[in-house]
Amino acid sequence: MTEKDYGSMVISNGVTVRELQKKMLEIFRYFQQLCQDNGLRYWAAGGTLIGAVRHHGFIPWDDDIDVFMPRRDYERLYELWPAIGDNENYALLRTDERVNIHNTDMQLADRNTTFINRHSVDEDIVHGVSIDIMPFDGCPDGLIGRAWQIYHAVMFGIFNVQRLPDHQGKLLRLATSAVLNSVKNPEKRYQIWKKHEKAMSRYDFDKAGEAKELVTSFRALFWPHPRRSFDLIEADFEDLKITIPAGYDGYLRRIYGDYLSFPPEEERTAKHDIVFMDLNHGYQQYRGIHYCVRKQEK
Repeated sequence: MTEKDYGSMVISNGVTVRELQKKMLEIFRYFQQLCQDNGLRYWAAGGTLIGAVRHHGFIPWDDDIDVFMPRRDYERLYELWPAIGDNENYALLRTDERVNIHNTDMQLADRNTTFINRHSVDEDIVHGVSIDIMPFDGCPDGLIGRAWQIYHAVMFGIFNVQRLPDHQGKLLRLATSAVLNSVKNPEKRYQIWKKHEKAMSRYDFDKAGEAKELVTSFRALFWPHPRRSFDLIEADFEDLKITIPAGYDGYLRRIYGDYLSFPPEEERTAKHDIVFMDLNHGYQQYRGIHYCVRKQEK
């Protein structure tokens, strides 16, 4: 299969990779303008960053957009959203005491589309196409402080996301299951993750010598990066100019190795486990059909 063929792959319900990418690009464009208008910093993360560097756009088979924000900007966006956001067409989703989206980050979702992930199929939330927005935190200097930060991040992740981790090994999955089973009360789980979130995120990104991602994967908890790596520069992404870290090469090589080379053919696939998708109609009409089915039956 040549590179140009990947966009034709059908992900769900007749929707192709490229069709989904175009919809996500609309959301990304809106998010970027929101950041520019309100003095908020972000940079491309994960496969989106690799795509910007290697392809000047999406990785041809990628089915998501990931961005990082310094913790202060991340929290500021959440605080400002009710006043500055286009609440009619978009929703800024984040787990709180009332609802769980089963992700440790925030999501900016298009209300006029449908994108139902299996992990949240029973939740009565905005099931629209979205981009992932993740915080980046400062690190403490000492080894003991770093160990405590990792502990707090692990506990936050378990009790915030409240689902078993995928693709991170059986041992971590078993350990997560055991911890979750020890506390089943939703209110208590909320209190636990809020406490650990506050503790892990108290180090100022702008003042720290090193920084790290605390909500993406277990192994990322052990990889601090020089703070100066995340000074921002511009890069092309499709028809946009986006911001990426100035030290992207060192960061990507540490996380992904030879990121400029393509992965094996069998790994060039969309990653989401999607129950149902519709890019032209809002998720609400599918309640009781493709999501919240059990609640509807009750």
